[in-house]
Amino acid sequence: MDPHSDIDPLTALAIRHGTDKWGAHFYTPIYHATFAHLRHKPVRLLEIGVGGYEFRRDGGASLSMWADYFPRGRIVGIDVAEKKLDLGPRVTIARGSQTDAEFLARVTAEHGPFDIIIDDGSHVPSHVVASFKALFPALAGDGLYVIEDVQTAFWPKYGGSPRTGGDTFALAQSILQALNHAEVRLAAPDWQPPPVASTVRAFRAYHNLFIIEKGDNTEPSSLRLDREDLHVARAIAAIEREVARAPTPESTAHLAMMYFLTKQPRRALETAQAGLVRWPDNLRLLIAAIRITRRVGAAKALAALAERAVALDPADLLLRKWLERAQAAASSPPAKSTAPTPEPSNVR
Repeated sequence: MDPHSDIDPLTALAIRHGTDKWGAHFYTPIYHATFAHLRHKPVRLLEIGVGGYEFRRDGGASLSMWADYFPRGRIVGIDVAEKKLDLGPRVTIARGSQTDAEFLARVTAEHGPFDIIIDDGSHVPSHVVASFKALFPALAGDGLYVIEDVQTAFWPKYGGSPRTGGDTFALAQSILQALNHAEVRLAAPDWQPPPVASTVRAFRAYHNLFIIEKGDNTEPSSLRLDREDLHVARAIAAIEREVARAPTPESTAHLAMMYFLTKQPRRALETAQAGLVRWPDNLRLLIAAIRITRRVGAAKALAALAERAVALDPADLLLRKWLERAQAAASSPPAKSTAPTPEPSNVR
């Protein structure tokens, strides 16, 4: 029986090389799930902290593990202590501090850009922050930045705080704000996002472990959809193609609402109306048409649509309320000016 049949390949390598990333910690299954797609690519990996403390010829277990896991990879380790280890031609060790921005810049210029950076260094929260600020901008465009042993953020002897998580969790909060910068700026227009805001793609938190994914983060706020925005334009184009290829009442209603949310009410109404010709009794299409017609301001048409919707679901109190208001508006003389009724953008 294979003794490693119940573990993943990276965990098996961790055991073979004696790294505490499995056993004392439980990181390797997470790493395998995260890095498996890169395994046979010529990745460049930087690990802060070689291990073995100040012993010159001890440490390097995880560097050896990474070299085996990424057979085409270039592995770089940095440590403040002098290390005399021969881990093969694809592994390089440089001596320097993780808080020394000039040293980190030299390592990146010589060996980067890195696809994966793992902070397994001092675990002092202020050092964690300094390394992230220096290295994340230099990470490859779709790279992954890992912060290990996050528990020290709660330990006062490392400079952490059991109540707030200290500098490490202040960093985490700033990353989460950066990830959602479009929404934060909508609520606080004077707020200035951190420099990495447009390049933080994802933030994942595990027990004692953070993983930050780099990538495009220029999506607009869900409350500020502009059809000229590249992300929005691509989304609409994809929906249009799918509706043309295999139309359903749901996809047609979705397309109509996307036109509506991007300030194309006439196009939205035409799309909803065309859908209702094909699926006259589809409640989702009727609701979309009602929402759009409320903004366009056609009172009689709105009342007719609301009547059809209530006939399909007479127990729906909101539909009945819409019908009462539409009927009242249809029977009243037109007002001189009517402000449009705000509509939620998070239409499901």
